[in-house]
Amino acid sequence: MDGDGTLDDLGRELRQRVGNEMRLEAEMLEQDAASVEMRRRELGDVAVELMSRGDLVTVIAGDRQIQGRLEFARGEVASLMTSSGLVDVHLTPGVVLRVDQRSSAGGKSPRSGSETMRARLLEHELSSRRVTVWSPALAAEVAGLIVAVGKDHVILSDIDAVEWVLRLEDVAWALAD
Repeated sequence: MDGDGTLDDLGRELRQRVGNEMRLEAEMLEQDAASVEMRRRELGDVAVELMSRGDLVTVIAGDRQIQGRLEFARGEVASLMTSSGLVDVHLTPGVVLRVDQRSSAGGKSPRSGSETMRARLLEHELSSRRVTVWSPALAAEVAGLIVAVGKDHVILSDIDAVEWVLRLEDVAWALAD
């Protein structure tokens, strides 16, 4: 019996070692796959993930920051619910997302909507609502009605009827009043 007990113990130990090695290898493969997936993502993909989790996020562009939870994210556009209202964020170079607080519950499901800032600004133009646009390139906000959205620019008419022509790539976010 002693010989059988020793063989059983040895067999159990070998199975545990092999099992542990296989688990470690599987964990390393999972980590590698997760790293590869993270390298493939674009900023819009990250915004969708943050929206799905319901994280509290700060968007930084130039010397301005806005904070809230993402209500929408698709392509190069994300909409952030802030204390001032819903802000459409242009996910372009120079715009930074900072995760201030991870959420353990909540979040939003992805839904259809505009994938480009141009399309989102066209929606604002059609609604005839006043918008406030932040442009880090100008280091200024421009508030007014959208006169037209071109292929690469937007024209706004401010309260004094002064027309502003901004390149779309220079628009960090827009807030409809």
